Amino acid sequence: MEKLIDSTNGEDSRVFDYHLELIRSNPGSTVAVTLDPDEHNVFERMYVCLDGCKKGFMAGCRRVVGLDGCFLKGAVHGQILCAIGRDANNQMYPIAWATVEVESYDSWY
Repeated sequence: MEKLIDSTNGEDSRVFDYHLELIRSNPGSTVAVTLDPDEHNVFERMYVCLDGCKKGFMAGCRRVVGLDGCFLKGAVHGQILCAIGRDANNQMYPIAWATVEVESYDSWY
């Protein structure tokens, strides 16, 4: 377990590179990264909504949005929260997702 935790050291510093690459390669996308200032700027949460997902939802999906989440277990704890729509074939369509430390008012806001 220590090897697994040690292998993630320094990954928090790369989250802004990922943020910038998403914005560069997907113009019009919404990406927000939050660091925890109390923990010396440790990664806290990230929200991603790609422009193609936004446009696809508006153009061809039903106006129904479902919200769901799952727990992350292992070396990194937290939750992944998703906004899911329904397309014309009644299949799930991802709209946006976020990685958060805990499901709370602050993380949903």
